Amino acid sequence: MITLTPVLERWPADCPFWSAEQTDFYFAVPRRPTSQQVGAVVWTLIGRSVTADDLSIIATDAAEAIEKYLACDDEDFAQGGLRVGDDNVVIDPGCCIGLDEWRDWLRVIGGEVIDLGHDPDPLIEHRGPVVRVWKDGGQLPSGQAPGPNEPHIDIPRHTLPNLLGAVQQDLAGFMTFLRSWAQGIRADLADPLAAAVDRRLQISAPLGI
Repeated sequence: MITLTPVLERWPADCPFWSAEQTDFYFAVPRRPTSQQVGAVVWTLIGRSVTADDLSIIATDAAEAIEKYLACDDEDFAQGGLRVGDDNVVIDPGCCIGLDEWRDWLRVIGGEVIDLGHDPDPLIEHRGPVVRVWKDGGQLPSGQAPGPNEPHIDIPRHTLPNLLGAVQQDLAGFMTFLRSWAQGIRADLADPLAAAVDRRLQISAPLGI
């Protein structure tokens, strides 16, 4: 079964404010997360706002950490993207793109090629009714096509609307748990935090497909 899963790149500093699940470098944003999973996602999103260049913490408690995030003009991408998987291959996004760019996949439906990041340089190729995603295709010399044995996943183009709809449902489901989690820190921060995460990850707007 082919899946698209929203993933984030773990923030390197440890979270001192709340319990956060220990994660792999890329970790999924679950539709029905545990409290520790919510903590890991929130810390990844706000980490850049509450740490100095040397990763030392510049907030004193959980509420202040969230307030600093809400007060900043944070235009940085949320490092991550969409993980492509099937029964045999898993393809994580490369670096220098963000989960906030997940809607770029809508353009793939119309035949465009989008940037999936680099290192390991996943690459999209259109093959008629199939979208082929190469795990390492972008690392090859210019003009050289990946060989048929290189790891890849073929996505039938007609399945992309449903796959992207499921991504939106994953993110929307996470938002429901985020509000409850934030109320445990301070009730008046729950709605502003949810709204900020919604804007940053481009969750609620209709997909138009």
